[in-house]
Amino acid sequence: PRSTPEMWPDLIQNAKEGGLDVIQTYVFWNGHEPSPGNYYFEDRYDPVKFIKLVHQAGLYVHLRIGPYICGEWNFGGFPVWLKYVPGIQFRTDNGPFKAQMQKFTEKIVNMMKAEKLFEPQGGPIMSQIEIEYGPIGWEIGAPGKAYTKWAAQMAVGLGTGVPWIMCKQEDAPDPIIDTCNGFYCENFMPNANYKPKMWTEAW
Repeated sequence: PRSTPEMWPDLIQNAKEGGLDVIQTYVFWNGHEPSPGNYYFEDRYDPVKFIKLVHQAGLYVHLRIGPYICGEWNFGGFPVWLKYVPGIQFRTDNGPFKAQMQKFTEKIVNMMKAEKLFEPQGGPIMSQIEIEYGPIGWEIGAPGKAYTKWAAQMAVGLGTGVPWIMCKQEDAPDPIIDTCNGFYCENFMPNANYKPKMWTEAW
């Protein structure tokens, strides 16, 4: 949504000409579900159209679902109505939050499947669940660890056929790939030698 659909072809082509072969894109929950159960996937909030354009250009897609995305975006991409869900606590081992997070994640994954957009079908080659949660999980302890494990299992259980990553998450549970998020990543190694070394953000 930081650009309009009219801009997408040129932006994608410029990325390709610059030597990129993968386009990362967030999924903005607050734009897609402005009120509970009311979804919007049109205009600049049309991920299907964007992904198809990337594919037509011969590039790959990394779909960063989140659904908390940070992204220097209002409320980290969470819709404002989410904070009024009774009993909710964000990004921890909390039933109301996990229910809403799973519902939205499933919505996006099922949309990708219906449009045959995951890599086995010709679309995104990987997906991301959560973002930059490692330091938060470490700070809050057991609830953070339980939430991380749940998020990983929930994502993998959706059967996308593509790998899932967590960035800045050193204890990412198998088979989730932990990736480097920062400026100095030359010495970064994932938490298992059978996972690829990946750098998702440079800042």
